[in-house]
Amino acid sequence: MADRVLRRYTDVLSLLDIVRHNRLTLLDPSRWFDQNDALGLKLFSQKKGEGRVYALCLADGGEQAHHWQIFAGHSHGLCIHFDRESLINHLNEKCREILHHNVWHRPVIYENLKQVKERRPIALEDLPFLKRDTFKAEEEYRIVAWQDEFFAEPSFHIPLPAGLIERVTFGPTMPDSLARTVKEIAAEQPNCSGISFSISRLVNNQSWREAITTGMGED
Repeated sequence: MADRVLRRYTDVLSLLDIVRHNRLTLLDPSRWFDQNDALGLKLFSQKKGEGRVYALCLADGGEQAHHWQIFAGHSHGLCIHFDRESLINHLNEKCREILHHNVWHRPVIYENLKQVKERRPIALEDLPFLKRDTFKAEEEYRIVAWQDEFFAEPSFHIPLPAGLIERVTFGPTMPDSLARTVKEIAAEQPNCSGISFSISRLVNNQSWREAITTGMGED
């Protein structure tokens, strides 16, 4: 079920790139953990012609342990929260004009092997958004871009006002000193003073710990 927020699980450098340069950076998906998924994007690119494909993943549902472990499972991991409607409107109304219709975005389609076989032939517009149903808990919303080989660069940038960021949640293993530094740098950037910051308590929630402790009862 779609949430009001689209979450980008990533790292400190990605956040700083957004607030400093007002852009989203899409990368080559060939090194993704899920190589089945990467193949779909590769085939999509080949069908488009001589060029390069790029992608960026967002979570369309609530916070899950899986998101932290796979996409931000390190001491510099964090989650960037965007208002879903505002971000999608921005992509629809601005980026399509600026980037000459080379950007597509939509929720990922999760299907099992039987369903994929029944699709034959797979529609080209679905190919970069098709993923095995074993990953459906991710509730992914994906942005895909393609560039002709003549214009292709190692990464693809979509203009994005940093003010579209609502909140940043630092990962549960991020050191306090690093979190404070990142917060200070981000807050100094233009139009970023309204961003709120917090630390994920998913794996270290005091209320849960107290409930478990007191729930033991008395001997």
